[in-house]
Amino acid sequence: MCHKHIATAVYEAGVMAAISIFWTATVIAQSIHPPAPAIVPPAAAAEAGSGPQTLSAFALPNSDADETAHIFGLDSKLQRLSTLQSERPSDVPTTLEELSARQELLESVQASFLDVDSVLAELANEQSDLSSIRAALQNRRDKTVNRLTTASLLTGSGLGAGVSATQFSGLGSTTQDVGDAIGIGSGAASTILSILAARAQKGPSVRIEETPNMLAPLLGGVPVGNTYYPPEVLQYLQSPQMGKDPSRGTRLEQLMAEWDKAGRLSAADPATRRRQIAALTASGDPAAVKLTIDQLTDRIAMLGDVRGRVSLMKRDLANIMRSYSALEREQK
Repeated sequence: MCHKHIATAVYEAGVMAAISIFWTATVIAQSIHPPAPAIVPPAAAAEAGSGPQTLSAFALPNSDADETAHIFGLDSKLQRLSTLQSERPSDVPTTLEELSARQELLESVQASFLDVDSVLAELANEQSDLSSIRAALQNRRDKTVNRLTTASLLTGSGLGAGVSATQFSGLGSTTQDVGDAIGIGSGAASTILSILAARAQKGPSVRIEETPNMLAPLLGGVPVGNTYYPPEVLQYLQSPQMGKDPSRGTRLEQLMAEWDKAGRLSAADPATRRRQIAALTASGDPAAVKLTIDQLTDRIAMLGDVRGRVSLMKRDLANIMRSYSALEREQK
């Protein structure tokens, strides 16, 4: 009898242990793979009240953010995360798949920011190099102009005083003739020096060495050094702005129209345009054209225009993440 009671107790303990293990496994499986929620018609969902908002029902703030999200491939990641969030009941913890989707989205946004920053850094680097070269040329020009202007003043005023001194009536006609000759020479020298000073206003020219040429990929030139645009940034510049009049052209075409209006890039004269592009994209070639101060100024300004357009991509990426962060706070 004693052995029989012991066997019965062991059997009952085994059954209870099996039931406990089965129940624990069921709970863990439901937490990892929650059951799909029941499909509720939109009208019934509206009558039932507003539940937690999801990305599938949340629109990005503007068409620019939509376009940037599509260019960087963020729209598909947002849609995947939206689907996972909408399929998870509100009383079920965040699943591993959803956490993975969030991490993938954040890494993609960070990589997109770095791609844009890399372009902005190269544009700023070229602007800085060209600004230093222009400052050196302006310094040389100013010194030359000041010297010629000073020489012109000394020639005109100093010799003029000497000419006046020879014109006293008590002096002979020969002295007066010498004074007249000096006066003519003084006027001619002063005029020549003034002309040289006016021509020196243009300043010297210089060849560009060891500098990126970030306008080359946009204008059909040959890139050198670290000149590079990620495909997404080029696609953004070569795409028309969503929600705007398509006849205005792409963002790059709009920039070119502005440059033509400012006289920096001719659209009417092909020969002039070729010369301008050669100056705007010259770098690292000993046989390249020499750039004047005015050409350097145009190139710096155009780099600033491109930099401003590319910077708008960071605004759109920030809007995407700001909208998503606001949605995450609403769901908590």
